[in-house]
Order: sequence, then structure tokens, then C-alpha cells
Amino acid sequence: MQIPWTPAEVVARILEAAGGYEFDTFVIGLSRELARSDPSAEQPLRELKAAVGRRLLEIWPGREVDFLRPQIRFDVSPASPVRVSASPLFVAGRYRKLSRETPASRWIHHTCRGAGCASCRWTGELNGPSVEELISRPLLEACGGEETLFHALGREDTDARMLGDGRPFVVEIRGPRRRRIDLRRALEESTRRGRGRAEFLLLRLVERDAVRLIKEARAEKTYRVWLRLAAPPPPDVSERLQGLKGQPIRQRSPTRVMHRRGESTLRIRQVLESRWLGEIDGWWAWEVRAAAGTYIKELVSGDGGRTRPSVADVLGVDAECLALDVIAIHWSGLLEEEL
Repeated sequence: MQIPWTPAEVVARILEAAGGYEFDTFVIGLSRELARSDPSAEQPLRELKAAVGRRLLEIWPGREVDFLRPQIRFDVSPASPVRVSASPLFVAGRYRKLSRETPASRWIHHTCRGAGCASCRWTGELNGPSVEELISRPLLEACGGEETLFHALGREDTDARMLGDGRPFVVEIRGPRRRRIDLRRALEESTRRGRGRAEFLLLRLVERDAVRLIKEARAEKTYRVWLRLAAPPPPDVSERLQGLKGQPIRQRSPTRVMHRRGESTLRIRQVLESRWLGEIDGWWAWEVRAAAGTYIKELVSGDGGRTRPSVADVLGVDAECLALDVIAIHWSGLLEEEL
């Protein structure tokens, strides 16, 4: 059977489509329509593909064909433009969230679905730029990508700060045109945009598996909790709170999330460390290290008996979490060797 392309024609189409893309590895896909309609076309197509590959390797010295994880794929068919698929880039780092008014992830204004309108001041957002946007936009601009996905190891509430060494994350950049990006410059630009809201640490390129590591991670966390007590704490407050250490903490879905998680969902978590810090700048302060997934605000108040035991239980005083800071995420994984 006669194949409707010559190697030179296919090479010319691929070279035109490849303009503006940075890559070291590639793969070619040829339309299977001919082979499906005429099995005798199978062998000529294979020979065409091999010839095109050899010619491109001559034109692109230093580049290689990679059938498993190519950085870019060129799909050629008779009647359509060459389709270019660039594999995602993955950039890992850590962030500190310094503001109690900055969300970790973008809050889209549902009325305009993120397009922008008068009620959201044409931002498309409910609560200003998020940590996700502050880091993703400079990276997207740096590599000319199409969109980003933000993967973080958990997420603190908007009104909580993320301090210490920060929270690990991976930004997945889809459809990048440039793969050799200046991460130092992107880091500086993200921190400049996030001044007073967030700052970013340790950006570096990682492999796709980093997303799985982040999503599967279950990390203990240490919090500094700022409390309001209905009465002065008892003299033995330190010993009472120390007694929470090692106890199973039974937590039914907090009132604030029951509509999402169900009324009767039960978690059993554990306090690993508990330290009373006393009064700091007019606030009562408590430091606690807890297992992943512990509801800290409810661990303070008891949430009407839905969390037991609680700080309120052991002190015999109504207690409320006024503010919360995550001061450490205990995880030996991605980027850990650089801290």
C-alpha cells in the first residue's frame, strides 16, 4: 500500500510544530487510521516512523527518543495539524503562610465562576490571592505553561498561619513550552508577590512520583494554640495538659464540617506531646504535637462533647481556640534532605 506521506514531509511538519518548545526527549505517533482500514499499511507505517525518527535525531543532536516518558510527543495524521503534547513539569518546595486572611488554595467566586465581576472586584476570587496562586503564576509564566495543579501535604485553615520550616508542596505545570527555568527568580518573584501573606522556600524540579508522595503522606504536626479560657487556669494546668499525651482522642465530625463529612463519622487520634506555655503577650498559649488528621480547634473546646477528652475537659474550664499556628510538619520525605 502507498503511504500518503514521505519522511521529508513528516519531518517538516514536526519541525514546524516543535518551534518554541524546549525538550531533550521525544516520541512520534503516526495516525493508525490507515492501518485500521488496511492491515497491509502496518509495516510501511513502521518504516516511515523509523525513518522520521532517524532524520530528527540527525537534525536534533543531543536529543533522544524515549518511548516511556518523553518530554514531548508529536502525533501526526493526514488531515490535521501535528498535535504536540508536552509532559508536565513538577516543581517542589515549601511555603510559609504568614496571614490569617490568605487561603492555601484558590477560593473561586461562585457567582462569576472565577471569571471576575463587580461583586468580587473583578478578581474572580472570594478572598484575595491564595498561596497556590502566589507560587503558581510565576512558575506558569516562567515556562509558558497552560495551567497548574497545586498539591500540598495537607492544608491549614485560612485563619491559621503556617510557620516553621513550612508546608511541602508540588506544583504540576501542564503543557510547558520551556523546561529550563530560573527557579531562583521564580522563588524571588513569588515571595515578592506574597509579601506579608506568604513566602516560599527550596524550589526545585522533581519527578512525577513526587505528587504521589505528597498525596499519600500522613504527617504529625506541632501547633501553637492561642486560647481563651472562661476562668483562670488551675495551678496544675501544665500537669493536666501533659496528661493528654498518649491518650486516644475520640473525635466525631466537627460541627463546622458535619455537612461535608457526616454527623457520625468518628476519628481516633493521639496527642504525642503537650506543653503549657502560659501567658504570652496577654494570650494563653499551648503547644501540642498531634497525629495527622487531628481537629485541633475541637481538641480545645470539645465541640459540645463531640471531641473527648479535650482541653476544656481536663481543665474544667470552657476553652476556645482564638488562633492557631502550625509550627512544624514532621515528615521525612521530599526536600527533607535540604533542610
